[in-house]
Amino acid sequence: MSLLKETFKEITIYDWALFVVLILLSLSGSFLVKGLALSGNTATIEVNGKLLYRLSLNEDKTVEVDGPIGVTRVEVKQGKIRIVDSPCPNKLCVRQGWIERGAIICLPNRVVVTIGGGGMREVDAISG
Repeated sequence: MSLLKETFKEITIYDWALFVVLILLSLSGSFLVKGLALSGNTATIEVNGKLLYRLSLNEDKTVEVDGPIGVTRVEVKQGKIRIVDSPCPNKLCVRQGWIERGAIICLPNRVVVTIGGGGMREVDAISG
């Protein structure tokens, strides 16, 4: 207990100010990243980089996509999309649940579900 008291005695007002600034920066960064995710009323489904489906999020539908290790089922309902089932071992794509923006990626089955215009295939300085 005395070690804790000694530690707090050494903390200055500048340490507290730095702590508050770092907390505010981390919170604002999370809001910024959330705002950058693509949104829209269409979703694209790609397997191995090939566009297979372009779906409207306004129309409820379920599609089955053949990937390298099996069939992935994708469901659209009430403006949201999710992967219902996939043959991948960890099922991380299924656990991600419903999304309204951004993407769901099933890496083992190479299925990418993206919400927004034409997907995330824009060229930038890194991907060239």
